[in-house]
Amino acid sequence: MYFKENINIAVLFIIMNSFIVLIGILDNGIPNVSVIYLILFNLLIFIIYLAWDFVRKWTFQNEFDALGNLNDVETVDQPLVNTQKKIYDKLYELRLHHQAELEEEAGRTKENLDELTRFIHDMKMPVTTMKLMIDDLEGDYHDKLQSEWTRLNNMLNEILYLQRLPNIKNDLYIESFNINDLIKHSILKLRSVCMEKNIGFDVELKYEHVYSDKKWLQFVLDQILTNSVKYSNDNDIVISGEMVADHLRLTITDFGRGIERKDIDRIFDSGFTSTSDHDDNQSTGMGLYLSQEVCKVLNIDLSAQSTYGEYTTMTLIFNKANKFSDITMK
Repeated sequence: MYFKENINIAVLFIIMNSFIVLIGILDNGIPNVSVIYLILFNLLIFIIYLAWDFVRKWTFQNEFDALGNLNDVETVDQPLVNTQKKIYDKLYELRLHHQAELEEEAGRTKENLDELTRFIHDMKMPVTTMKLMIDDLEGDYHDKLQSEWTRLNNMLNEILYLQRLPNIKNDLYIESFNINDLIKHSILKLRSVCMEKNIGFDVELKYEHVYSDKKWLQFVLDQILTNSVKYSNDNDIVISGEMVADHLRLTITDFGRGIERKDIDRIFDSGFTSTSDHDDNQSTGMGLYLSQEVCKVLNIDLSAQSTYGEYTTMTLIFNKANKFSDITMK
């Protein structure tokens, strides 16, 4: 590649030395030995120049090829060749322009997130008022409105927790507590929906104490149990907890629609709903994604097993307290 780029120099060298040979032939007064010495001297200078030029261009090319992104431009040594210097200056200019665009976009994103957060908090007040009004109702109206209110409240919570997720580590409060209290709280939120769909809960916890963050773990349990209730009818949801190898293993099993084999590895992907049930407009595809992301930070292993049309089991395996050594225990 290098020699192809410098073919003009090689041609010029050949022409120049051919001209010297021609002069030696035409002028009998010039000894042949002198002509040979002159050609050899030119050849030596030519080889030294090519070697020097190759090394400096090869060094720059290697550094250029190693660039991972525009931010690495400053790591490249200042080029000696004018052409390389122009490339370097252009890349540096593009880097500054790209960085300015990123900072501008980050500012707009932060403004949008702040506006979204304010909107959600503003929505929480009328939603809370709606809950109080619904509680005063009786009969079918109460059950139906309560069910829709639960869906609306869950959607708002998903958006709110999605906005908080990037800074979750600043919001953790790790402590020891009884996970059964959180499970009861999640079930209580779904009470009216469960009554409407004739769904019960069979809770059997052989071990109940965990080290985690109450608020974020409550969110995870809310999402999982909401999904279980959403896709179940006329059956019980089984929740069990036991110690396995000194780790609490919590399983939540429903006997509803189930998950197809081709979907099981994608249910924790952002925005994924289903490849078969396209008429399901209730799913946002964010609940399990957020749950998985939260569990990663909380050092909880979240997984799913399912047989389509039979059951779905969500499993949470909690780590020991010493696994949180990198997080302040309070």
